[in-house]
Amino acid sequence: MKKILQAIDAGGWGGAEKVVVMISNELAGMGHDVEVWVRRGSLLVEHLSSEVKVRVVPFINDYEPFTPFLFARALKTFDVVHVHLGRAALLSGYAAKFLPEELRRKLFCHMHLYHKPKHYKGQGQIICVSKAVEDYVKKAMPWAKRTWVVYNGIDMSSAPLAEPLIPKKRGTFRIGLLASFKAEKGHADLIKAFAGLGRHLPVELLLGGEGPLLSEAKKLASDLGVEDKVNFLGAVPPERAFSFWKSLDVACVPSYAEGFCLSMVEAMACGLPVAGYAEAALSEVAGEAAVLVPVGDVEALAAALERVIADESLRKQLSSLSLKRSGLFSAKSMAENLLKVYESALYV
Repeated sequence: MKKILQAIDAGGWGGAEKVVVMISNELAGMGHDVEVWVRRGSLLVEHLSSEVKVRVVPFINDYEPFTPFLFARALKTFDVVHVHLGRAALLSGYAAKFLPEELRRKLFCHMHLYHKPKHYKGQGQIICVSKAVEDYVKKAMPWAKRTWVVYNGIDMSSAPLAEPLIPKKRGTFRIGLLASFKAEKGHADLIKAFAGLGRHLPVELLLGGEGPLLSEAKKLASDLGVEDKVNFLGAVPPERAFSFWKSLDVACVPSYAEGFCLSMVEAMACGLPVAGYAEAALSEVAGEAAVLVPVGDVEALAAALERVIADESLRKQLSSLSLKRSGLFSAKSMAENLLKVYESALYV
């Protein structure tokens, strides 16, 4: 049994927070002693199992001395200190700089996206969520001594039994995406592609999530004259994510930048055919289980969606490939692979 610390300075509920929850719950379920450090008011605490300990730490700013002191003590008392996102990486890096090599080997940093290097200069061991992110780290962070790729994983046990959040309509194809409304998620491109289809096909668009660009997305749908065919659901509770995907006939993931993409895996775990952009990480996750087109090509995206809608045999093929491919990204396999990484670094 290992004593493992997961630390993240984040108050919302996004991909990184989901990963921390999955890692912590899986490792605790395997019998390890897991503690999670968070800022006050962090939403991810609600999703941690009762076996996981929680500690609220300051994370006041990038220069405060209190949290580095706590990290220095943690590197002496925990077997593994695993940090996520910028401030936790920065402050733990401050602490590690003054400690001997045998203690610095306990520090691991998780790279969830193409984060700017400045917060990660104190990190020598970086776990990347995809080969695309690892390639970025090797170029942008040459000080990293060791890197590994550990794909994100999700708990798929409830996917087969999930019921649609919104009942399907006979004769109508429903396209959808569950993601925060941010520029890199490509909602505007999806709405534009959908608008072209909506003029001659019986289609609906279901969009779940909130975010800073939600109002702009609603205005765009109105401007394009498809507001009556686009359903903005707002926030979808994590436990209803599979039900959201089960409400669709086709998932569309037109992201401009992803470190991994949990949403795509959720959709595939529900056996959905997937269309989207051939962004590096999306291509890596999807393999052959999606129809992907060049990033930013709205016309090609619309054509891909129309092709999937029109070709029943293609939909069945993609559905089968999605289910098979999603099996590579389970929470259990993620936790097992992380343990291998810890072992490889701690016992060199």
